[in-house]
Amino acid sequence: MSLQVKALENDLGLPLLERGGPKLRLTQAGEALYRCAVSILHAKDEAERAIDELSAATKGKLILGANTTGGMYILPRIVRAFKELYPQTEVIFQIESTEWLYEKILQNVVDMGLVGGPTEDRRFGVEPICLDHVELIVSPSHPFSSLAKVSLKDLKPQPCILPLQGSRTRQLVERRLKEAGVTLRMVMQLPGTEAVKKAVEANLGIAFVSRYSVENECTLGKLKIIAIERFDLTRHMELIYRKQKYFSPVAQRFREFAYAYAQQHLTQPRRKVKRVIKPVD
Repeated sequence: MSLQVKALENDLGLPLLERGGPKLRLTQAGEALYRCAVSILHAKDEAERAIDELSAATKGKLILGANTTGGMYILPRIVRAFKELYPQTEVIFQIESTEWLYEKILQNVVDMGLVGGPTEDRRFGVEPICLDHVELIVSPSHPFSSLAKVSLKDLKPQPCILPLQGSRTRQLVERRLKEAGVTLRMVMQLPGTEAVKKAVEANLGIAFVSRYSVENECTLGKLKIIAIERFDLTRHMELIYRKQKYFSPVAQRFREFAYAYAQQHLTQPRRKVKRVIKPVD
């Protein structure tokens, strides 16, 4: 291996490793070569998968990504139903930040991602899947729980629990409330929707989360959704992918299935969003 690395350094004319210490470290040239090598290896894997799937359309591998809302509360439903029909398909999905998904989709490391919209980057193809209502939630012990509705003015003095900076849900809530002239009194920043829900259950404050994320808690009476007068927070959950991407038969089948499943089982807007499915090459 040492001889191979040395031969590579001779070919490139630059050292790839810093030698002499207790550990080997990559030089700047080594790091650049490593990044390129990762992209090349993923491209090789994608090429091999594409050939394998063309020869056996019932099998294949699908790599999906999603942000917290999509990955924890929506995508598992779709994947479970898809696997019931196509059990031989290997489906892998990762839950990460939207920015991470953007990068990995562009690198072809992830085939598709499910994120909260709007996605405005023109490097991506975007297909709206379903509508997500972001709701005000409170503990059954909170004074709001006995009310049918509250006003925007009622929110101002309330202690509010928010996910960390970078959360798409938080960005949507803060932007829309700011437009309405409301600044939340934040008392906690917590990592993820589950932590936010637990804090609200303990009556430590109010919060805004996806309706999909609190269906069980509301059924069990652990949390309550409260309507806000003349104020509605909605967004589309979008399936995104790199433009000009080759869609294997497995990936194309999943795209069609995800849309059909959402039409039957997930919330749809009153006005249908125009959707164009790219045909398989």
